[in-house]
Amino acid sequence: MDPELFERVISAYGQAIRILDPIRFQVWADSGLTMPQARVLFTLVEAGEQSAGELAERLGVTPSTITGITDRLVRQGLIQRKEDARDRRVVRLGLSAEGRSLTLEIAESSRSYLRRVLEQIPDNTLIGLADALEGLARANESLRAPLEVPS
Repeated sequence: MDPELFERVISAYGQAIRILDPIRFQVWADSGLTMPQARVLFTLVEAGEQSAGELAERLGVTPSTITGITDRLVRQGLIQRKEDARDRRVVRLGLSAEGRSLTLEIAESSRSYLRRVLEQIPDNTLIGLADALEGLARANESLRAPLEVPS
């Protein structure tokens, strides 16, 4: 790949993924959420109930980090702890009704704003954008393996 094209794509990708940041950050701030707390909430939306260990592994953090984050989310009434039906020693974490409502609000605010942004782009360009994003997702899936972080 041409190095200049690579840098252009990286720059454009970075700008694109930050489009919704102001919306999300405002809703998070209004709700008293930190980014790690929001990540936990949206992971629970995506993956459903999880044990603390599963959640820590999925987010690539230590169990003690998850414990601190989830303790705060429980106190805020956004998630709840439940006994695992198969193993009473395991505690599962899931969204409360308030947590579900908040994540829906964040998602809807983001989606509404993104719709307004995309309405500024002609349909033929949107088709190319959709094709490119789908290609990016496929390329990512083809390389998916446990990530090794260089030390």
